[in-house]
Amino acid sequence: MKTFKLVDLNVERVDKEEQSIEQFPLIDGLIINKEDGENHWLIEALVQKEHLSFFEQLQNSQSEAKVFVTITKKSNRPAQLTAAVKNIVKLEESIQVLLYGQMVTRKQQGTETILESLVKEGYTGTKLIEAFKQKL
Repeated sequence: MKTFKLVDLNVERVDKEEQSIEQFPLIDGLIINKEDGENHWLIEALVQKEHLSFFEQLQNSQSEAKVFVTITKKSNRPAQLTAAVKNIVKLEESIQVLLYGQMVTRKQQGTETILESLVKEGYTGTKLIEAFKQKL
């Protein structure tokens, strides 16, 4: 197994009528390559307690979500996983979220989701291009 620093975490919201990608500012985080031959990864994210209801809802639904993670450096391209919440630990001022999933090959569909989300957020023109490049 190999462990890497997690520097950015985005999860596709499916609890609203419109799908969007929610960014969760990290207090700290790790991502572990299970090296099991099936491309499974374990994500440990420490985020503010205000995000507890989102992750509890995802855990209770027992469904997987599209997760976009940036590993090691913010300048790296985000990787896409299909992951489910396996555990949530409530701490004093934050929560620890464990997600387990499988890395997926970067497909056009993933980039379309990012672009649609940015357009819905109101980005246009050169601002849209800049924001899109940051997400890729």
